[in-house]
Amino acid sequence: MEIKQEKEAMKKQLVLLSILLHALFANAQQPADTSLKDVGVAVTPAHINYNLKPGQTQTVEVKVTNETLVKRSFNVSLKDYDADKAGKTTFMEPGTAMYGMSNWLSVSPTFFELKPGAIQKVRVTLTVPDSGYANRAAWGLLWIEEKKERESLDNKPGDKKISLGVIPTFAFGVYLYQNPPTVANNKVEIQNFVIQVGSDKQRKIDMTLKNMGDGIASCTAYVELTNTSTGKTDKLTVKRFTVLPGYTRNYMYTLPAKLEKGKYSAVGVLDYGSKDAVEAAELTFTIE
Repeated sequence: MEIKQEKEAMKKQLVLLSILLHALFANAQQPADTSLKDVGVAVTPAHINYNLKPGQTQTVEVKVTNETLVKRSFNVSLKDYDADKAGKTTFMEPGTAMYGMSNWLSVSPTFFELKPGAIQKVRVTLTVPDSGYANRAAWGLLWIEEKKERESLDNKPGDKKISLGVIPTFAFGVYLYQNPPTVANNKVEIQNFVIQVGSDKQRKIDMTLKNMGDGIASCTAYVELTNTSTGKTDKLTVKRFTVLPGYTRNYMYTLPAKLEKGKYSAVGVLDYGSKDAVEAAELTFTIE
């Protein structure tokens, strides 16, 4: 009788142990926070506009959110840059750019780690020197780059092959603009407004702008297309962008693939923040 009771007790213990191990295994398969989704890393805002006089200081915060399921590390740095007509950025050594302001900036922290779902605030401080030289437009870039440790490569003894390791990382650039209240940014001109036909016979309108002023201009531009035979109108994509002083920017507007036959008028409109006027240009073409 006692042996039978002992067997029953052992059987119950084995069942309880099995249930406990199953629960532990199930929990190990689940992320710590089941509400998280593997969306990515978000950085806001995408640009910062300062409007300081020489001698003034201002701090703005940039928020970095880790919306992934893994812990990530980031380095933070400041860069000067130049840009071409298409807006493509080229990094420059600090202090070498005519309008660079990386030497006026400081950031904190310069390194941080983010757990899944965590948020880090990066403080970006601009201190404009108290001098006449600093009474000008300037710009720079806040560079937030993921940091990963290089994994060791396992080469077998006597193996003549060279193993190359690739570390996939990503980075975010936050554009920083300083526009003193004394500069004029109301002299942006449309220098070219023409229609082009590519090798694929796709029609595009090329709008070329130049900032003739000494300030950073925030612009909005669009193209209004009218079939003069039918009176039907279409507004092509509205574009919002920044044109740096002395720089030229080029924008392409793609025309609808299937346009009705007839004569067309295309009007390009540029709003660059002037209280008095906007820039406009017009061209005509025919679809046969």
